[in-house]
Amino acid sequence: MDKKNNRLERFDMDMSPFRDFMRQMDTFFNESFKQINTLFDSRPFGVNLSENENEVIVTAELPGCKRDQIELETIGNQLRITARNNAVTEVNNDKGDHYQKQQSFQQMERTIALPFQIPEAETKASYHDGQLTVTIPKNNSQKRFIDIDGD
Repeated sequence: MDKKNNRLERFDMDMSPFRDFMRQMDTFFNESFKQINTLFDSRPFGVNLSENENEVIVTAELPGCKRDQIELETIGNQLRITARNNAVTEVNNDKGDHYQKQQSFQQMERTIALPFQIPEAETKASYHDGQLTVTIPKNNSQKRFIDIDGD
């Protein structure tokens, strides 16, 4: 304390309670956001594209998904892959005085754009052991050539 002005000097004050409080606040917010991130987990799944002379092959890694949780949609030149997971957990104790029901919904989605229209009827898809494979032919049956008149 400055005796002349009756003020605390800059380093005369014990800052440890304030630092402890700030550390607790940091911990609180960090842990809270970790919990929120698990609720809104929107990690995209891995997708690989390869091509050969006749087709484009899209491979998506969807471990833990069942066939009925996966949806494929074509929109012009885009392929949308959606995986949905609905889970319901119910717990009832032996006495019957406690019941707990927990529901969760998770959706992951990827959209792949190709440089040509995707022929829905000729596109094939298969799903085995967590791996979705979509084979899209390059030679589109809807492709038409226009004759040019002239000399």
